[in-house]
Amino acid sequence: MVSAMQRLEEYVMAMADRPEDVDIHEQLRQKEKDLILAAELGRALLDKNEEISRENERITEEYSQKLEVNIRY
Repeated sequence: MVSAMQRLEEYVMAMADRPEDVDIHEQLRQKEKDLILAAELGRALLDKNEEISRENERITEEYSQKLEVNIRY
C-alpha cells in the first residue's frame, strides 16, 4: 500500500508536469481529484496523529508507573 507521503510526493511531481492549455472540463476533473487526494491525506495525517498521541499516552503512563515504583523503594 502506498503511504500518504508517497502519494503526496507523486502528486507534487505530477503537478509540475501538467500542461497549462488543458480545457476547462479537464481542469475541473483534475481539481476534483486534487480535492479528494487532499481529503485522503488529511485523514491519513489525522489518523497518524491519533496513533502517535495514543502511543505517547501509553509511554507516559508506563514511565509514571516506573517512577512511582522507584520512589517507593
